[in-house]
Amino acid sequence: MKRLLLVTCMASMGNLVWAQSAPPLGSAKSFAVLGAATVTNSGPTVITGDVGVSPGTSITGFPPGIVLGGALHPGDAAATAAHADASTAYSDLVAEPCGTNLSGLTLGTSPGAVTLAPGVYCFASSAQLTGTLTLSGSGVYIFQMGSTFTSATAASVVLANGATGGNVFWQVGSSATLGTGTALAGTFIAASSVTVTAGTQALGRVFALSGAVTMDTNTIVSPVNQQFIIESIGDAPSAGFATSNNPNATQQCSVDAPCPQQLEIAFDTLNQQPATLGNPNDIFATNSLDDPDVISQIVITNPCVAATPTAFTAISVLNEDNTYYNFFLSGDTGNGINPCLANSSSPASGNYCLGPDNGDCANETESGGFTIYAMPDPSAVYFGTFSSTSRGYHRAAVSGPDSLAIQANPDFSVAATLLMAPGDLCAAQTSALSLTSADPEAINYADYGNGISGIVVGDVVAVAVADDLGNVLAVFATDKDANGNALPPGSLDVSGTVISGVCGSGTVFYDKPFSIGKGPITVWRHRRLHHHWYITKYMHEFQEEIQNREQVPPARCMFPVLGW
Repeated sequence: MKRLLLVTCMASMGNLVWAQSAPPLGSAKSFAVLGAATVTNSGPTVITGDVGVSPGTSITGFPPGIVLGGALHPGDAAATAAHADASTAYSDLVAEPCGTNLSGLTLGTSPGAVTLAPGVYCFASSAQLTGTLTLSGSGVYIFQMGSTFTSATAASVVLANGATGGNVFWQVGSSATLGTGTALAGTFIAASSVTVTAGTQALGRVFALSGAVTMDTNTIVSPVNQQFIIESIGDAPSAGFATSNNPNATQQCSVDAPCPQQLEIAFDTLNQQPATLGNPNDIFATNSLDDPDVISQIVITNPCVAATPTAFTAISVLNEDNTYYNFFLSGDTGNGINPCLANSSSPASGNYCLGPDNGDCANETESGGFTIYAMPDPSAVYFGTFSSTSRGYHRAAVSGPDSLAIQANPDFSVAATLLMAPGDLCAAQTSALSLTSADPEAINYADYGNGISGIVVGDVVAVAVADDLGNVLAVFATDKDANGNALPPGSLDVSGTVISGVCGSGTVFYDKPFSIGKGPITVWRHRRLHHHWYITKYMHEFQEEIQNREQVPPARCMFPVLGW
């Protein structure tokens, strides 16, 4: 079994005195939005993380807003504890001694307030952000405001040279207003209220300690765990060819007629820094023909940047043969979207090259466009109906819905429970199945070690589930359909194969999207071929019915790291 990639990030040191440490958020850390009186939303806001209010109990606007990787906490015990911990964090921020007084200056515009190193910055009264504020260097950034904070329309905060959204804190003495279309980073804790106006994106958190949080068509991502997928826009010679028998795919690919593939590289990050699970690392993978047998590396510079021609994210991948993939999200070649706030419907884009030089395309042997986005935390309960006999479509007459409960852990391991109604796996399945990833057979089959039976890497959840009756299934879930079309937020396409049990070995089950809290849905979007051919490639027990990818020279399979 081959392990593929290791991510490392470059960082640089700031030249100011750093805060000793980030304030402890305690139980508030999992919250992306936390209000005191109310939390209200208008429009299709997408929140990744928990949403809560305390001591108030009113949370409105969900739907149309969507919460991913978290839950609504209207005045419950979790919200009460989070509010107490957020208040403690606020007090800790106030107590930090001021390192640089910026009173009278405008962040992002005034000389001396455009590019800042880690430190504590204070304003005697109000503070305003216009233009672009660059935070450069690894360390803690604290901004103290005696009264209000306001960001102007289209203002932004850029994280560079190791700065991370999880280490940026804004202590607001009264109320914060995040202006229209701004792109911000960090945890905002306001003594009173927070208003997030239309189109604003934030890699961080918004907390109001005595008033309301008001949102309108926003994207707020808690800066904890993220999992990324890079895809070439066109077929890439270095990705080779592969087969696919997913019946939902528009184009079928066989050994006799294999399909060229997009290049795909998947990796996970923790606070924008490399995340690892196991040794060798289980949560990095690629379908490159280079197919390294030893650990190589990905180097990320300026992560989580809304790209401009001069400030942008760059990613280089060292291959086993000492060549490099170089990915540039420059604003003059890409769409300028911050990759950490991108999603499958609206990914960030740029250009890449393959060649002998790190960070240089002068001697390239392959080049093209690419996209990158972060799949939201998939933790939720999804409902739908499987069918192994009707080419993957939901059946109208079943005895009950199937459900898949996913819990992604901080280390990117996954716990899951799968419920399947009688007959939804095969005709021999005459009673309902309840399978969990905690079953010893699931843990043994997945073989990740340390009791882990599932992981989330890039845009794929891969988990083994089993029961005490000998049923063992390998389950895979993604946020795109078999043709690579983006699904609505809160939906997953779920597939898998039977490893052993009442349906024998090799029975495969496919799905239209599973959706949070509702029945099956159908989504038709512009077709992108070949994207998720690897859904079934893990299933080595199913080789009699699924052609072995290694029979298609010189192709290789993505994610052999899973070893399934």
